[in-house]
Amino acid sequence: MDEIKLMPPHEVERMFARLGELTLDISDIRRKFLNCPYGEDPRQTLDIYLPNEGDGPFPVVIFAHGGGFIRGDKGDVQVVPFIGGVNRGYAVISLNYRFCPAVLYPENLFDIKSALHWVAQNAETYLLDASRTALCGASAGAYLAMMAAFTQDQPGFDNAPGEPSCTVKAVVNQFGPTDFTKTHTHYDESGFPRAQSPEAKSILETLLGVDPTLIPNLVRFANPIDNVHPDVPPVLSQHGRHDPIIPYQQAVELYEKLQSLGVETELDLSEEFLHADPGYAGEESVERIFGFLDKHL
Repeated sequence: MDEIKLMPPHEVERMFARLGELTLDISDIRRKFLNCPYGEDPRQTLDIYLPNEGDGPFPVVIFAHGGGFIRGDKGDVQVVPFIGGVNRGYAVISLNYRFCPAVLYPENLFDIKSALHWVAQNAETYLLDASRTALCGASAGAYLAMMAAFTQDQPGFDNAPGEPSCTVKAVVNQFGPTDFTKTHTHYDESGFPRAQSPEAKSILETLLGVDPTLIPNLVRFANPIDNVHPDVPPVLSQHGRHDPIIPYQQAVELYEKLQSLGVETELDLSEEFLHADPGYAGEESVERIFGFLDKHL
């Protein structure tokens, strides 16, 4: 095997610092409802943004932030690519979920499920059309969005089966992990720099709270690519070829598997963007997102 190429820590910091180029300005959104609790934990809250005009019900775009399952917030700039949906006739919801290690998988997945139940139960109050919902996310949030959508209507993956819930009709996966078992294999194949050595604690170990090599079969129940089936909603994946956190092949292999199952899917692969790149909030990227959502919602 060729020598492993690691991205220097200062370059990783600089990559994430570029998010500071973005600004989340919600001052022009007149109808917003912030910090709505969908559970008892302080982290179980969401923000609702509605178009300034109209009585709805509005199709719903739900966004889950990234942060390696240990950090991030519903009010940070990660939601910028989606917040403009209010000017396109969408209700936009940004949510928080509980962090590891205070909770471990599947509790954070259940948070997404709980938020879907809450939105459905409160849809009339907030002019929401829960029957037309998209789940979107960045990085760790994209993982949770995919897992929630791919396990839709499966009681074993729900914390409140039988309760009213949203109908997820589309998924936007921004640089999320889809196959934890192949992360370093993919970097070995491409030869591109990665941010973490194979010996370091993996994001999957953070998620599960245990060395995943000790429970290899259980990993399948936490792997998005192992949970796709012909009835999953359409998926748009956006990823950068030189992403040093999640290798680009994760998006490619998900796209190829969905295609093989006859699921509508799109792949937006950038030759320039790194992980959590502000370019995902650029006009071309945003148009790709809402062109996809307009088609399926």
